[in-house]
Amino acid sequence: MAKIKKRTLRILGIVLLILVVLILIFNSITATILEKKIDRFLVKEHLKNYHIEYSRAGFNILNRSVNLTGFKLLPDSAFLDSLNKTGYNYIVPEIEVKRVVVAGIDFIAALKDNDWIIRKITIKKPLIKLYKLNGKQLPSERGRIKKHENITVGDSVKVPGITGLSIGTVTFKKSKLEIYNYKEKKYVLTNKDIEVTIHGLKLKKSWHNNNYFYPSLQDASLEVKDNILKLNSNLYEIAFQQLKANLKDQTLIFEGFHFRPLYSKTDFSKHIKFQQERFDMKADEIAFTGADFYRFLTENEIRIKKIVILNPAINLYRDKRVPFDHSRRPLLPIQVLKKMKSKIRIDTIRIKNARFDYGEKTNLTSQTLTVNFSRLSGTITHITNFSYLWRKNNNMKVSLRGSLMKEAPLDVQIIFPLAARSDTFFFKADIYKPVPLSIFNPAIFPASGLKFNGGVLDSLILKGSANTTYSFGTMKMLYHNLDLFVMKKDEHTKNTFLSWSVNSFIRKNNPGKGVGKEPKVAKMFFERDVEKGFGNFFWKTIFSGLKATMIPGINTINRKNFQSITQTKAEPGKSQYRTKRKQNK
Repeated sequence: MAKIKKRTLRILGIVLLILVVLILIFNSITATILEKKIDRFLVKEHLKNYHIEYSRAGFNILNRSVNLTGFKLLPDSAFLDSLNKTGYNYIVPEIEVKRVVVAGIDFIAALKDNDWIIRKITIKKPLIKLYKLNGKQLPSERGRIKKHENITVGDSVKVPGITGLSIGTVTFKKSKLEIYNYKEKKYVLTNKDIEVTIHGLKLKKSWHNNNYFYPSLQDASLEVKDNILKLNSNLYEIAFQQLKANLKDQTLIFEGFHFRPLYSKTDFSKHIKFQQERFDMKADEIAFTGADFYRFLTENEIRIKKIVILNPAINLYRDKRVPFDHSRRPLLPIQVLKKMKSKIRIDTIRIKNARFDYGEKTNLTSQTLTVNFSRLSGTITHITNFSYLWRKNNNMKVSLRGSLMKEAPLDVQIIFPLAARSDTFFFKADIYKPVPLSIFNPAIFPASGLKFNGGVLDSLILKGSANTTYSFGTMKMLYHNLDLFVMKKDEHTKNTFLSWSVNSFIRKNNPGKGVGKEPKVAKMFFERDVEKGFGNFFWKTIFSGLKATMIPGINTINRKNFQSITQTKAEPGKSQYRTKRKQNK
């Protein structure tokens, strides 16, 4: 009995050994055949204008996997130079991968129908470099796809000998992405090691040749975790905890988004030559709905139905001790939109529970000028530079509601008529609840050396219009018991004489005390400083109304300035302003 068992075990061992040897021989033969096929495809059937190479190909029958090491796809430099001379938009990839593992191959379907079904592809340590050649849109209709064709990326690729390809999951591990401006010879964006997962990728036959296939991403989704993107300015980076994209539903969601400066407020000023705002933005979630990924990839057009920004916190800081660049000519928002090279259409941006803080440091005081808005919610609608859409709805509209300086309830509306040749915009704002005037001291004192010692703002209503040069409007500011302090240079002690002088001069109540007193409605007027941006223009317009309300005589000056401008614009040959004036009324 023992001899039989030993003989049986010996036979089984021999059989297993033979099987292992056969598997190894089969694996080796298959790997050799596979390497020849891969070599034939990559070398003889490679894409025009690209160099393709790899180090080694392997095969494992046990887990039905194929692996490729040292893969490179390199564009020809002469090809890039030729594209750069055309003056059109192109994006050319350069790819280097340490190792590619293709696992879970359905060999029965592959051998029977030449239909390749793959469970998973793992791409380890890929370096993807995109050469961006900026220019005009291509004049042809290349890349435009009819709706029934459901194609979501551009050119097809020649893949002979197969009928289709379906991949369950594609994972990029420790990936690095770089975007390089070929014309300017500088990096636009780089990122640290990240992991990217794509689900549901398919290759389908092109309609014009059986050997050509296009990636069909209509059922695909993308997921990226813990990504950090370096920007070419060397001042900022973009980070997010997770990105999810679903191409079928046309959705894109950023979770834990942060556009952050690389330096503190103090150190940031050491890394800039001229004044600029230090921009810091966080958001719990930014969700894009109805995002046309195909048009963005093939035609560089941004088309989005809705963007929802949840709990954003924006902090702007400017150090005015840094030299100012007097050559700068910042554009107003509507001008920026119209001058964008890329076409854009965003139907709605919805903001929920936002916080906005602005800080400004000067040599006047040791304190930082601070203005803040909180609990801001609202919408921005009809953002587009497609001129044919302006005939349908020619107004871009900003509508926000929240709190100013934490206590003052505020409604703001700004309307930008996109079709207006003079880039006019209209605005109105309303503070509709009594608040102490002292809440504005963090903004008033660093700018003027004055502090509100007492007084209540009962309400404020302003409305007006502006173009690229002037702003006009009216302000109805109701308040009572206004009392101001003028501070000494130590910033802590009241200057008694100057405080008395100022309080004797200003209007302490609006309306004035007494029966039948009518409230003062002040004129706003400001001539824009072309070296300053939209925020400065808007604030200085409001400030002109505040002065006209509280200081006797300023209102008359504003009114005369307004009349002088309207009379000048109404001269023969300048009838354009007459039409605008009617609109303002």
